[in-house]
Amino acid sequence: MIQNIKKILTPIDFSADSMEAMRGAMELAKDLGAEEVHLMHVIAPQQSFIPSTIEQNRELAREGAMLEQVEEELARIKKDELGDSKKVFTFAVVGPPVQKLIEYAIAQEIDLIMVATHGRSGGEHILIGSVTEKLVRNAPCSVLVFRPRKR
Repeated sequence: MIQNIKKILTPIDFSADSMEAMRGAMELAKDLGAEEVHLMHVIAPQQSFIPSTIEQNRELAREGAMLEQVEEELARIKKDELGDSKKVFTFAVVGPPVQKLIEYAIAQEIDLIMVATHGRSGGEHILIGSVTEKLVRNAPCSVLVFRPRKR
């Protein structure tokens, strides 16, 4: 079935679904004997074009503050929920989510991306777009879509 999986990447947006996917990735890593699990959060830029320097500086400051908060939360999750495992690596970055996830997967030679789906459909799916769908189409490795059970 699944063979030679040594590195698993799990995108985290801190939703209940992505946290369940993270736990699932940890279980899968244990079952497969994977060497590493990477938790990654991508902060999407607020705007792609900001006209004034003042607004650009505000956006950079906002992104910097968000990045710091995300890194602290990832460190807390690693410590409190994952026993500060040496197999777990965390990373946070600002940019287009799908592009940054793919770049990271290539750079880290990820074998499997395990991503949660929120199960949106119809108009909501069209308006929001689907990171999961774009990852499935463009990832350099296999993508396992984790769909949490209904609560």
